[in-house]
Amino acid sequence: MKQKILYSLLVLLTLPLLSRAHGYWMDIKGSGKIHQPVRIQICYGEIDEYSVRRKERGEELPFSGDFKVRIIDEEGKITSLPLRPLSDCWEAVFTPAKKGTYQILASNDVLPVVDRSKTGGKNVRPIDYLCAAYPVESSSSISKPIQFLDITTYAKGALTVVKAFKNGKEISGIKLRVFNPDNWEKELTTNENGEATFAATRKGLYIIRQDWIDPTPGLYNNISYIGIRHRCNYCLY
Repeated sequence: MKQKILYSLLVLLTLPLLSRAHGYWMDIKGSGKIHQPVRIQICYGEIDEYSVRRKERGEELPFSGDFKVRIIDEEGKITSLPLRPLSDCWEAVFTPAKKGTYQILASNDVLPVVDRSKTGGKNVRPIDYLCAAYPVESSSSISKPIQFLDITTYAKGALTVVKAFKNGKEISGIKLRVFNPDNWEKELTTNENGEATFAATRKGLYIIRQDWIDPTPGLYNNISYIGIRHRCNYCLY
């Protein structure tokens, strides 16, 4: 029975690949300088037919405000940040008081169940994680995972090394999806150390996506589901 549920979840996760990709991401705007404000925008949208990533202002926009946003400095100090609504996203602001690379994390475990019962489909509960590294007059990298699904990166020559984690442990042999600034997609597979590499040849936003399926059925807000789709989007600039 569990194998049947897992197969159904895999099919559901494959469907977005055949159409335009929707999802959450972070736009991070700042100078990279100490004592200068950093704006963290939680966005939801899609890649349109012209390969342009567009923010949406529809019924999903309020759910962006349910993300819990935290920053962690190099000494491990955690600061929670409140979000405020803008016309096309939700925004948090912080001002770095010292040099170093800050870990920016956001998670949302209160998203509504994706209800496909009216069309004869299977319901799935989504849980989303967002992460990024923000250097402030520093070239150091982040290596410690914090969230249940997490991703870290570091530079190795001209390559970007991606490391994927689940529950604090490296994951080998999983597929990662990388969307470049033109929103073309590349698939990576992690090695025995949970690492994969690619060349970030253009400036702009790269989104590195990791999905994991928990095939445990349940009930959330009185809507039943056949499993939980955990998704981590790492935002690399």
